[in-house]
Amino acid sequence: MPQYFSSSIGFRTHGLAGLPTDGPSQSRNRCVNPHFRRRPDRSFGRWPDDKIVGLSLLMAIVMAPVACGGHANSLAGDTGNADARTDASPGDGGTTKDATDAGPSCNSDERTRVERGRLAVDTEVRDLVHAPCTEDEWRFSAAAGSTIQVTLSVVGLHHMQASVTLPDATELTAPLASLSNPGGMAVRHMTFTPSRSGEFVLLVATSNPEATETYSLAIDCLDHCELVTTRYPIVLVHGWTGFDQVGPLVYFYGVKDALEQAGFLVYTANLDPYNSVKYRSEELEDEVLDFLRESHSDRVNLVAHSQGGLDSRRLISTLGFGDRVSALVTIATPHHGTPIADIAMGDLPGPTDEALDFLLNLLGATTVQSRSDAKAAFKSMTTDFVQNEFNPANPNDPRVTYISWTGLTCPLGVRCGDVCDVEIRWSYDLIYLNAGDNDGIVPVESAKWGDFRGLLPADHFDEVGQLFGVTGPNFHHLDFYLSVAKNLAASGH
Repeated sequence: MPQYFSSSIGFRTHGLAGLPTDGPSQSRNRCVNPHFRRRPDRSFGRWPDDKIVGLSLLMAIVMAPVACGGHANSLAGDTGNADARTDASPGDGGTTKDATDAGPSCNSDERTRVERGRLAVDTEVRDLVHAPCTEDEWRFSAAAGSTIQVTLSVVGLHHMQASVTLPDATELTAPLASLSNPGGMAVRHMTFTPSRSGEFVLLVATSNPEATETYSLAIDCLDHCELVTTRYPIVLVHGWTGFDQVGPLVYFYGVKDALEQAGFLVYTANLDPYNSVKYRSEELEDEVLDFLRESHSDRVNLVAHSQGGLDSRRLISTLGFGDRVSALVTIATPHHGTPIADIAMGDLPGPTDEALDFLLNLLGATTVQSRSDAKAAFKSMTTDFVQNEFNPANPNDPRVTYISWTGLTCPLGVRCGDVCDVEIRWSYDLIYLNAGDNDGIVPVESAKWGDFRGLLPADHFDEVGQLFGVTGPNFHHLDFYLSVAKNLAASGH
């Protein structure tokens, strides 16, 4: 297991380390009877000294069990705590239990982990009650390169421990960082620097598993606090002609580097550049499993362009990844098909041969095998297939958040804010005649799925920063992807 932290523990104590005393003559560990007080001479006049000594001795013998955690029902009634339990010594976690105590009994191996929720950096939660036989689990996110401080304050006398682990850690996995608090109003700090961005688990428990204790937690950023991260890694999923990198050209041009510099953990899927949704989604399955293992994460966020959105939806629904995907953001995905594929496959009247040749040339499919694979990709984009086969078989998973965007382009750029690239001007006109506004490949209406966030002044190439990072003057693709990532972070993904 790689170590993701360099850690150090600092100490600071507020208040008393043990119980308050009535005076300098009382020891912290001394059993003091609160009933053993010499009453002032009021209604009885002044008693002889020998009677005072005798009465005091008698009261001390009879009432001593009350002060030491026992019961004195025969004299003063049950005036003690119903759960009479005292520490053997402050901070050692040991207890002496009354024989009649009916509280829970367990050992360290029998603790139940309680999910307490998420903590944002630079927040504090106070007066938290830790129940017997439990271990409190908190979660927080931190960016690689930042410096984070966790503070644990213990109100009572029980010794408590806190440790930071990765989400997939087991009981046999050593913690990434830890601290120990002896109790008695003590405050302890743990400072560490994550080397991977994402979510971490903070476990808090008493050393004595049967103890009840009250504590407070705070998480603060001390350095490089401008860095930000999502809870789960971001996976960029490419569309047609897709690739991670071929020569100098990267599909999501400059996006991965820009997001990582801001603090996010980012992976790029590397799927077949043109093939069916079934084939590519199964490739995506293998890649996401690798990303989950490598990042020690519970889930991922998928940010997909074009056909990559359909691949991602099949991964979630048909392949059962709804419990491992937190959010899917699609950009210009043909969720209801696209007329250019309909015409190329002969499903819609039009220049079939020209449309097919246009798409094959656009994808760079020159060999017999590549042309066959490309036609499988086109079939996956037809209106008939997507609406009548794909969508019914791949409904939205309620555990996943679905967000969509798309670009809008036009020939002159006057009404849309973007001039369509000459490479897809022919397809833009063809799609416009059949489905209206589009980005040169996908109609606007077809790209709407889940929470549709709006239109981008960009064509299908601009949406991913092609070519070589040059886009229209009204669209800056790196700023767009940074805003998408920050929104996912702010939304708890």
